[in-house]
Amino acid sequence: MANDAGLDRAFVGTLERGQRNISINNIELIARAIGYPPHELMDPNLPKQRGLDETLTRAPRTVRPYAIKKRPRAR
Repeated sequence: MANDAGLDRAFVGTLERGQRNISINNIELIARAIGYPPHELMDPNLPKQRGLDETLTRAPRTVRPYAIKKRPRAR
């Protein structure tokens, strides 16, 4: 699917794991690749309408995969 959408498979993996946000442009590319209209992918009722497992359809946001370095305060 990533290849059909013209996206890197590692990027799509980070989306699936909830590690990144997705842009509207990439939603359109993925929708075209899987044959759904983009607005349907954003419909919160899609899992229920399609009979999908609702617990698997929203990946939780996780903590940052890298540490945030704090800058020293200027005096």
